[in-house]
Amino acid sequence: MKKNSGLLILLVSLLAACSIETTRKVKIEIPSVPEIRLDRSQEIIVTNFWQDKEIQDFGLNQDLVQYFQDELKRPFKGKLSTKTISWDNADLPKNKDFWKQAAGDAKNTLFLTGKVQFGQELRKALLANEKRAVDDGPFAKERAWAERRNYSLKIEIFLIQSDTGDVLFQREYQEQMNYANIKQSAEFAFFDLIQRIKPKLFRALFGTDKVQERYLLSK
Repeated sequence: MKKNSGLLILLVSLLAACSIETTRKVKIEIPSVPEIRLDRSQEIIVTNFWQDKEIQDFGLNQDLVQYFQDELKRPFKGKLSTKTISWDNADLPKNKDFWKQAAGDAKNTLFLTGKVQFGQELRKALLANEKRAVDDGPFAKERAWAERRNYSLKIEIFLIQSDTGDVLFQREYQEQMNYANIKQSAEFAFFDLIQRIKPKLFRALFGTDKVQERYLLSK
């Protein structure tokens, strides 16, 4: 009887070991379909953006136009150029006659333009490792609250067909970040924020791959 019991326990153990499943996390690239066929255009003209207010000591529009001109060189195989336009009002992207006239003799061309808002403010933040200081009241040895510099970037992108003045693509993106360094420069923060927006925009324009995590089951 004891011999049979031992054999049974061994058999159950082997079956359990064979049925154990393990998981492995992997990263895979998910291709997407572009929302607009940029390969049909010969040229993209990047213009200055509508900016509701100027920022002291920071040329937001210049940096934004330069950024798009530099970053579009790799995925877009056509010609890239820039053009300074006069914004009478924020509704200019809907003015078809303006864009047809701005294109001149250019054919099969797209304007990349839009509206931009860039803000900053000083905020108070309660750090997780300093919550004890709140409980200790005025006798706390640590500072419960810390200052953080918050930057936000909001961009509305338009792609406009030069021949017709029609808006072929319109999308709004918004990002924000907090910095422990309250003297963080606007230029540095802008680059951080636009780098977060770029993959979302380029995925829509060029169908670039999106990296996602998946779990594989193995026995």
